[in-house]
Amino acid sequence: MSATNGQVTFQNVLATREFFKRFCASLTEEISSITICSPYFHKLPKPFENVVGFCEFLRRRSEPHITIITRPPAIDQNAISLEMARALDRDGVEFLVRPNPYLHSKLYHICYQRGHFRSFVGSSNFTLGGLEKNQELMAELEGIGPKTPCDREVARLTGPGALTYQAWINRERPEGAEEVT
Repeated sequence: MSATNGQVTFQNVLATREFFKRFCASLTEEISSITICSPYFHKLPKPFENVVGFCEFLRRRSEPHITIITRPPAIDQNAISLEMARALDRDGVEFLVRPNPYLHSKLYHICYQRGHFRSFVGSSNFTLGGLEKNQELMAELEGIGPKTPCDREVARLTGPGALTYQAWINRERPEGAEEVT
């Protein structure tokens, strides 16, 4: 596989707390884009309070393109709240809803300005449990170049079937009705 098609140069498997430490360390370089796919978004470990605080943290450091992919907001107690979804959309985060089929994927894909990437794929939701308390496993992949398997999955998750927050809101309410609260 040539570098122009993407090449994995490092791989590892991490348990919950090791994953969170490695994920935080991954945020120190200049990021061009970050995609987080998780069905659940709750309180996060320090230094982040929640996904909104996480995105604010990233924006204070640089201006990466941030994409969040999840299930419909407020569908149950584990889904991201409508308030957080609205805040992310208002703050310019690409917020995508996958209403069908049920989204269970967990993917953290970081592309750096220097041309390399780091991805984490496994069982950790973007929650306090998934990043600190539960027994989870995450595979870490590092490499260079585009067109990696993780890029392919990001394209699939952001492609047909994904709705922007505004498209999801418009689909969930009748013509002329107020926004879902």
